[in-house]
Amino acid sequence: MSASHTLDISAPRVRWATRCGFFLAGFGLSVWAPLIPYVRERIPMSDATFGLLLLCVGAGSLSCMPLSGMLAARLGIRLASLGSLALLICALAIMALTDSIAWLGVALFAFGGTLGVLDILLNIQSLKVERALQRPLMSQFHGMFSLGTIAGAACLTALLTLGLSPALSTLLLVGLILVTTLAIRSGLLPDRAPAGGVMFARPTGVVLVVGLLCFVVYLAEGAILDWSAIYLTQETGMAMSLAGLGYASFAALVAIARLAGGPVVARLGTVRVVVIGSVLAATGLLLSLLASHWIVALIGYALCGLGCANISPVLISSLNHQKDMPVHLAVTAATTVGFAGVLAGPALMGFVAHHSSLTIAFAMVAALLLGMLFSTTRLPR
Repeated sequence: MSASHTLDISAPRVRWATRCGFFLAGFGLSVWAPLIPYVRERIPMSDATFGLLLLCVGAGSLSCMPLSGMLAARLGIRLASLGSLALLICALAIMALTDSIAWLGVALFAFGGTLGVLDILLNIQSLKVERALQRPLMSQFHGMFSLGTIAGAACLTALLTLGLSPALSTLLLVGLILVTTLAIRSGLLPDRAPAGGVMFARPTGVVLVVGLLCFVVYLAEGAILDWSAIYLTQETGMAMSLAGLGYASFAALVAIARLAGGPVVARLGTVRVVVIGSVLAATGLLLSLLASHWIVALIGYALCGLGCANISPVLISSLNHQKDMPVHLAVTAATTVGFAGVLAGPALMGFVAHHSSLTIAFAMVAALLLGMLFSTTRLPR
């Protein structure tokens, strides 16, 4: 008998734990960004060395994410999630305290790996909750991740501004993550999937389609994160001190659209959300490229965020309705393929920009977003 019978999936504490889990994942992720200048100051290294260290985050994610389905099957979502959060706490503490490049690399690898695994485990739990309640909740759950990223960066920045040391500031937030983890542990599902021993299954059929569509959305997000500030300063004359507003406008609309998007998603359904979202996102990117003033470009990035916001949540939700693979393996495979877009986006943009221009690079991303329209017929209804 499945262990899930010991916990009512429709219970409010399960939804609360799922929301808080996504929030903690976003919170933990965003703590790293404000720490970067202090880490660079504490550990002398070249830009090239630091660039290699940053690759450890992506390497950790891509190495560990394929194990998520197996962990969910063998340990259950609860134990696997608690283990991931424990490792995330250790990684953040090491990143804040170490003076060793080697230990920093290990911590960054664990940081990326635990966040990748946690993301998949929480998506698996979310699908179970949606199935039990027969309600589309994935957008709201992913909205909590977006809210967590804003809160984490804001909290650490506030503590540093008050004069606390980077180490103490990080340890305080690590303590908050630990307390919240203990508070939500009973709401994490103890389920062990029946198809236990498979480590990773190659995505096929609709699962591959979902993964590739997620790849495009994540690629667009990575492109805006890493290149919007450069584009705004080079092409629209925006002051360097304001250049972060490009990604901020994108991220803010993503968070708002996800948190408020439940009724809209329920009314439109998966295919129409993907169609409308991809058109909006591509239109927003093209508007930013045609803008002669940076304010119009910011509106374009915000429109792109509005379009992208609910595409990946509804795509993950659609895996509940496919028959090609067990759901926990389908989520693992599709999310791993999709996450590769986060890593490929900046590199692809740089390659295209080097051989042509940044405008052409962003135009290619817009074209990929529009290309998603031709794959929607394969999606589960």
